[in-house]
Amino acid sequence: MVRHHERDDSYDLLNQYLQEISRIPRLTPERERELGRRVQQDDKTALEELVKANLRFVVSYAKRYRNAHVLFLDLINEGNIGLIHAAKKYDPDKNVKFITYAVWWIRQAILHALSEQGGAFRLPPKRANLMYRLEKTIATAITDGNHMPTPEELANELGVTVKEVQTLLRANSDNFSLNAELDDESHTELADVIEQTTIPSAEDEMQEQSRREELLAQMKVLSPKERLVLTLRHGVSDNVPKRIDEMAEFLNRTPENVTTVIERAQGNICDQLSIDESELAILLLYTNPNPKAWPHFWYELGDLTAGKSPDLRAGRMDYLQSLRQHGAVQRVIDALSLEEKTIVKLRYGVLQDDELTLRDIGEILGLSRERVRQIESRAEAKCRRSVRRER
Repeated sequence: MVRHHERDDSYDLLNQYLQEISRIPRLTPERERELGRRVQQDDKTALEELVKANLRFVVSYAKRYRNAHVLFLDLINEGNIGLIHAAKKYDPDKNVKFITYAVWWIRQAILHALSEQGGAFRLPPKRANLMYRLEKTIATAITDGNHMPTPEELANELGVTVKEVQTLLRANSDNFSLNAELDDESHTELADVIEQTTIPSAEDEMQEQSRREELLAQMKVLSPKERLVLTLRHGVSDNVPKRIDEMAEFLNRTPENVTTVIERAQGNICDQLSIDESELAILLLYTNPNPKAWPHFWYELGDLTAGKSPDLRAGRMDYLQSLRQHGAVQRVIDALSLEEKTIVKLRYGVLQDDELTLRDIGEILGLSRERVRQIESRAEAKCRRSVRRER
């Protein structure tokens, strides 16, 4: 388990790091391909520029693997190592965006860190990912449902067998050697039993990621509702805070309804943490990787309630710093209803990276699962037509 003083130091370093990388300009596709070709010729300067321009993506991707066992800064460092490996192997002539290619390397590096540092013994990286999802599902069930989920409930939620869940639960509660034989006859080892069989191959993931990148790059042709469905479905966030009327248009609701939901959610969070709405906004905007989110929220939205200000009251910094370091705001938000959670995150531009199911999206939008599927299909078809026209 990570000690508290280590977390304190890491948050200071993380804050400094995020500020530094936010000032690095993004690359155009033409510049990216040029750098890729120069990297193939062992140009160290080109390698550095290509890597630095994509550091923000690593931070965004590492967010989904935050846990209590490994410092977030360590996950970012491991992801950066994967990014460097990807940059060295990237072939710009394959007509694939660099970050689409690099995402597999980044993910593997982060999973390797989780498997090495995330517990008392080492799990294979893909099994470490399933263990992480299992722990997250248990925590959510305890928070939302106030009960310890059964192996059957966990298996249904994760899409794996009950036997796999039971194996991981045993592995998480006791210390075993991965080379320990499970019986005297077959000489089967624990590592053989928990070898992953349900997670798609790296090639499938890369193809799926490339497809999403192609589609989401064309989202400008979509209606607000179609854009939101794709955003929620694929876990994509533009990290831009939203006005009340924008959210109402996205969600096909009245501004009054959205205001009621967000006031209820904000009140719930503020009451539990003993903070006011201004302090909640400060804490949430700190987690937004978009450097323009802060000025956009405070000075451009134009619909903030009276008295809301980025100016802190005297003596509050230490308390807010403590909440931030221990992830208190995120835990309270995760305990909200799906509707409240989504609207709060839309408001502050920190929409979840997790992909949502059609049923979840239907619950948010007040639509049937089949209707959401129709909107998704129509949106993807529009994106494909747009891509073909540009080619």
